[in-house]
Formats: sequence, C-alpha cells, structure tokens
Amino acid sequence: MALCLAALSAFGQNSGRDNNDKTRYSSIIDMIRGLPGVQVGPDKGSSMPDIFIRGVGTNSNQYQPLFLVDDIRVDNILYLNPEDVDHVEVLKDGTASFYGGEGANGVIMIVTKEFVRQQKEAEQKAKEAKALAKQAKKQAKEARKAAKNAGK
Repeated sequence: MALCLAALSAFGQNSGRDNNDKTRYSSIIDMIRGLPGVQVGPDKGSSMPDIFIRGVGTNSNQYQPLFLVDDIRVDNILYLNPEDVDHVEVLKDGTASFYGGEGANGVIMIVTKEFVRQQKEAEQKAKEAKALAKQAKKQAKEARKAAKNAGK
C-alpha cells in the first residue's frame, strides 16, 4: 500500500515543509493552516478545528478530510508534534478518489520523520537480503559445478 501511496503522492500538493524548512510551528494545526487550498476554522482547544479543502465537496454532512498519519487513518491529529513531521501532502479532487467515500472531502497525508527513517532502514535491509540471496545462489551454482567436475 505504501508504494501505491507514494505513487499517488506525486499528484498531491506537498506542503514544501520538509527537513530543510526552518519555520517553527506551535502545533500541527498551524502547519496545516498554511497549506495551499486548506482552510482551518478557529481552534477549539483540545478538539479538532474544522478543516476544509477547497475544490472538494460532497452532499453528506461530513466535511472533514480524511487524515492519514504514516499511512494509518486517524480522526485526531492534535497529538502530533510539528517537529516530528517530515512532510504533509494534500490530495483533492481525482487523486483523493483513491480512498473512496472516505476521501470525498480530500485527504491530508502526514508523514513523520520516524516513518521515513523506518522505510529507509527497511529498504536497506531488503537490499542486503537481496545481495545475500544472490551470493548464496552463486555459491550453490559453484558447488553444483564442483560436484559435477568431481564426479568425472
């Protein structure tokens, strides 16, 4: 699923706020507030403010976008520390349709730095495993060849 999301993210709008951004945000809501096409209502203290994505609408009474944190659906993102966020992307219109009815009001994808680190670590381990498998296959081929030559 992560690969599908990565492919879709190319169509989303990246916040432009990644590891190289020096801007400090007091909350994840402040970080989202500046995204293109996103409107955030007034803060409600400990509950989620109303968030609307321009260009997306539905006939239902539900207006909040779908929130995905590290590819996991969440209802509340207030627990996130903006310093832990690697990047934020907004999917709307056709790209949000990948998520069906849940994405009808748009999708806000948040990727944490820890998730990125874990993905890189998993990719490195997969690369190492592939190299070991290739080496084992080569050794097995050499062993078969040596056994065949010993039988002559």
